[in-house]
Amino acid sequence: MDREIFDYDKSASSPLDNYRLIEQGVFEYLRDEKILETDRLDTFAILYQKKFEALLPKVQSLICNDLDKGNVYFVLIAVSVYELFLEQGLSQEEAFVLTDRCINKPLRKYLVEGTRLLLDYSADPFDTLVAASKEREATYFGDSFDFERLMDDSYGYILHIKRCLFHETLRVLGRTGLQPILCRMDLGWINGIDPERHRVQFVRPVTFASADVCRMCFMRKEKEAIKD
Repeated sequence: MDREIFDYDKSASSPLDNYRLIEQGVFEYLRDEKILETDRLDTFAILYQKKFEALLPKVQSLICNDLDKGNVYFVLIAVSVYELFLEQGLSQEEAFVLTDRCINKPLRKYLVEGTRLLLDYSADPFDTLVAASKEREATYFGDSFDFERLMDDSYGYILHIKRCLFHETLRVLGRTGLQPILCRMDLGWINGIDPERHRVQFVRPVTFASADVCRMCFMRKEKEAIKD
């Protein structure tokens, strides 16, 4: 990926823009991996739309603005696809794995390469990551997420997330078991961080997939003066 191709501002688009990209990626993955032939894919798309529209009224009260709409719609993609796979006879495990692949694989390479390129050309990768996180907290997630900064200085940034709209949406729909799939979307930018090259260590010790909080830790990595 060329430096000129990757534009961070464009990659950090709105939740509604990303919802459309993710939704498009689901059907491209099913087609490109030949999981569904053309006629079956067309039928699946019709059933998906009906499923999505049936689920939406159940979570409509969670949507207060366009940020919420895009973030709730992201969850609805995962739930709709998962439930359709179940209805087509897949086991829960099979449906979970295939839903994860449909949601996360199409954009993973782009996110990894884009993050790596962004940090490679940054004068201070740690500052760049923290600034990006703070911007997304305000302009991508908004008030339907509750962020607490446990540490915020030139050496580390620890973000404690006490409320997550993704998790609330899953809870209303009775599908909290799909939380790991949504959390794995972050692996795109997480895997773009090279601790040795970028001098940044990132750890996410817990998410709403396993607890009632999510915590993200960005730490500046000291450059070693002596090598073993």
